Amino acid sequence: MSNQAADSNHVVEQIDQEIRKHLWLDFHVLSYNGSDLIIAGGEDLTYNHELEIIFSDVFFVSAFFQGWHSDAKAPVFYLPDNLRELNLRHEIEQEYTLFAFRTEDYRNDVIAAAEAVSYNTDTVFYYERPELKANERIADFVIRNRQ
Repeated sequence: MSNQAADSNHVVEQIDQEIRKHLWLDFHVLSYNGSDLIIAGGEDLTYNHELEIIFSDVFFVSAFFQGWHSDAKAPVFYLPDNLRELNLRHEIEQEYTLFAFRTEDYRNDVIAAAEAVSYNTDTVFYYERPELKANERIADFVIRNRQ
């Protein structure tokens, strides 16, 4: 196993452990800038999220932009076993790692092919809020009160 694959395995396990601290998590595509994709996860995405999964140098993604739910009783974030089949079906180029989320409400899982993955566990609020604590911030898309 290459160092990159070993690193990916370790980060995937850490992210899945963060997800499994909850009974369930809802996910949605938070942003994509042409290279990096951020998936946000939280128990109630109306007000905030508590997890950001950041995919770097994204080649391919198959996701539900309206969001998806995942039951956290079993592993949610994983490296697929059927790599050859998925690589051929989705025409994934070499040097990209395939990552996947198990979905609760859909037959298909969410799949991303990217060079790397990382994560952030800040609580990110979707509304203006005074007096933020450590590891809390306001989402970039929130319009600030300009007094």
